[in-house]
Parts: sequence; structure tokens; C-alpha cells
Amino acid sequence: MNRDEIKLRLLLNLLTEFSERYDEILKLNEELIKKLEEEAKIDPLTGLPNRKALHEEIVKQINRIRRKMDETLCLGILDLDNFKLINDNFGHIEGDKVLKEVADILRRHLRNYDVYGRWGGDEFIIGVVDCEYIDKPDECRNCPVYRRIVRDIELIGRRYGVDLGASFGTVKIPMESEDFEEAIKIADRRLYTAKNLGKHRIVNDIIEKELKEED
Repeated sequence: MNRDEIKLRLLLNLLTEFSERYDEILKLNEELIKKLEEEAKIDPLTGLPNRKALHEEIVKQINRIRRKMDETLCLGILDLDNFKLINDNFGHIEGDKVLKEVADILRRHLRNYDVYGRWGGDEFIIGVVDCEYIDKPDECRNCPVYRRIVRDIELIGRRYGVDLGASFGTVKIPMESEDFEEAIKIADRRLYTAKNLGKHRIVNDIIEKELKEED
């Protein structure tokens, strides 16, 4: 093997090594980007999907319902009642612990294909797919899953000696809306009504209708 052939062989070896390392760097970069994208959708305190992830998942659920038209989504916004008392009386570290416990409650009572996560502050989104727990899926009312979640949250409050509870505003998809923004506005409006009625309650279309008739 002459000098030029040796140089060529060395050059080829260097190019091969560079190519392999370049591919390895690209793979690591792709993995890092994927990890960062996943972390960007997770609430760092509770480990639940955050607002961005919830938005994407609910839109995905709505689009699937539009296509199939044989599924329902009972969507609720949950807001903790008197959560401020936890922070005021026991400090924000204990408040954070309570939020983590609420997250565990949601994991315990909801299925993998249901939608749930932290909407922000002490608000959580809960979406029960097909609402199979209730007698009348088209009403999306008196959902036992919601009731069990509320019960467990109240048990946390008893440990602290605080009247901790939960208020819900719910909306039926697709019966009441097939649009994400509109559905959230309806649920949020009903949550506001639940708070004004004295907290510790679930407000749905039936209750809202009854209130309007009383007015």
C-alpha cells in the first residue's frame, strides 16, 4: 500500500467516524427535543398534564367525537373550595402537598383514556369519556366519579380542620358544544354559578336552567 492509499484509507476512516458521531449527536438531539416537548406539557408540581396539554387533548377528543358521533365527553372544571385557608393557616408548602394529593385522587378515580390535568392554580379539568357512570349520558349530571372525587377532597380538608371541598362547572360534548373555546366558557360560567350558590356543588345544564326559570 503506497502513501496515497494510506492517506485515502485514513481519510475514509475519519469520515466514517465523523458520520457515526454525527448520527449519534442527531439522535441525542432528537431525544432531547422530544423530552423537552413532553416536559413542556407537564405541570411540574402535580405531574399532571398542564393547560397546554389539556387544550390539545380536549380538541383531539372533540375531533374524534365529531367523526364517530357515538361518543360523549362530560367535561368539568373543578375548583377547590376554601383552598386559601390551607395556604393561610399552614403555609404554601402544605398547600402544594394538598394539590399533589388532589392530583393523586384524579389518577385514582379516572381511567387512562379520560381527560384530566391541572388547569391552573387550584383548578383542574376532568373529562369523563362516554360518561358511562351515569344513568343519562346526555345530561352529564350527578356523575358518581365527580362525587367520589369531591368526597376524597373533603377528607383532606378534615385532616387539616378546614372546610375544603370542590365546586364543578360541567358541559356535555357534543350535545351542548363541539367547540373547545365555547365548551370551556360554558363550564367556567357554571363553575362561577356554583361558587355564587355557596360552593361545594356541581352545576350543570339542568341546574342552570332551573335557576333561570326561578329568575
